[in-house]
Amino acid sequence: MSRQLSVTSLFSKFIALFLIFIGTVQAQQNPEAKPPSKEGMSYISASIVLNEFRSVALPIVISSTPDQTIETKFPLTAQTYALAFTYGTYIAENFRTELRYGTGIVDDTIDELLTVNINYYFNWYIGGTLPVTDYMSAYALAGVSFYDADVTRHEVKRIVTPPGGSSLPGNFSIQPNPETLNDDLFGTKFSMSWMLGLDFELGDSWYIAFEYGRLLKDTDTNIKVYQAGTQLRYEF
Repeated sequence: MSRQLSVTSLFSKFIALFLIFIGTVQAQQNPEAKPPSKEGMSYISASIVLNEFRSVALPIVISSTPDQTIETKFPLTAQTYALAFTYGTYIAENFRTELRYGTGIVDDTIDELLTVNINYYFNWYIGGTLPVTDYMSAYALAGVSFYDADVTRHEVKRIVTPPGGSSLPGNFSIQPNPETLNDDLFGTKFSMSWMLGLDFELGDSWYIAFEYGRLLKDTDTNIKVYQAGTQLRYEF
């Protein structure tokens, strides 16, 4: 009886060791698939971007006396749209740098007097990416931007009071102050920028991303431009 138990025990141990051996061989032959590292990979993307101008000041003059401001409207906002194109590279698995170029495609008019648009902008960004799930990642980028705005002044008729206070209100032609708002909305050309985003893997190296950030803060006029965009990206 003890010999039968001994043989049974040895046989059971043999079966257990055999199953462990088979499992080890199969694990070595079929290791768990891991996504390839992104280090050294590049990407290109196209975006549709909403640009929101904030804290815009609009000094108004009577056209016949352009050197005398009768009113300054502040703060005003405007919303324009742009197309942006990006080339970037992963300098580490979760660290990347990129260059962007954007150009305005839809302008906006403030108080019927001033049409504004982002003529163009260049960005350089660097930052990190944090995987959230198997198909979604979050990222934060910081960098610098070079930009230019397109400005068009308009003349309209309105009932206003001339400067000085000695005249009665009348129907005058008014326009933005040509000295303050000449050919450019901004007083500077460079600014620090930042961008936050979420991207979702669509499959076969394609991703869609949703972003929000600040394109610029003009230190001369204190105008800020924030961006919200949707990006289609291809990695290779």
